Amino acid sequence: MPRLGPAARVAKFDRRLDAILAAAAREFADAGYDHATIRDVARRARVSIAGLYYYVGSKEELLYLIQFHVFDSLVSRYVADSAALADPRDRLRLFVRNHLEHFLGHMAELIVCSREIDRLRGDFRARVEAKQREYFGHLVRVFDELAPLRAPGAVEPRTAALALFGTMNWVHTWYRPTTGPSAAALAEDVVKLYLHGVLPAPRPA
Repeated sequence: MPRLGPAARVAKFDRRLDAILAAAAREFADAGYDHATIRDVARRARVSIAGLYYYVGSKEELLYLIQFHVFDSLVSRYVADSAALADPRDRLRLFVRNHLEHFLGHMAELIVCSREIDRLRGDFRARVEAKQREYFGHLVRVFDELAPLRAPGAVEPRTAALALFGTMNWVHTWYRPTTGPSAAALAEDVVKLYLHGVLPAPRPA
């Protein structure tokens, strides 16, 4: 079982740890988790190796903390922001906007979360997967609540949620910050696609 360092034993994320995790995410995204070293991360974070080990016990714990912190933050933000929204369409817009706003501003985290989950083992992987399931469950419930508005034969909620995550999580392969739409505009287009499809509604005869 991986050893938990100080950061995993406490809930607090201070500014130095935030900076270390951001640097680690960029290093893992650029070099790949297998090729990146603790020394590389420390150099990018501008801390000593000893200073880095004050916060984490291993490179795997760095990967765990990046992924857990991302999904824990997304869950907390969605729960807080959606509490006053009664219409599931509004909750869908909020979910997509929050997801895209976070990851378009932290593209390295998106790359790491998309491709490096299999590098985690034991408790680290179990904790991240539990948080991912919690996050995924919120989106499935939104599609469940949209059921009364769906036409007969519409896509099942779980399939719709999986497809939507597939759309959002590969945005790093084509999105260009300098020429692409804002996160809010992109989120609105994605929601329109999922609520109304590509083709307009047929005109009455």
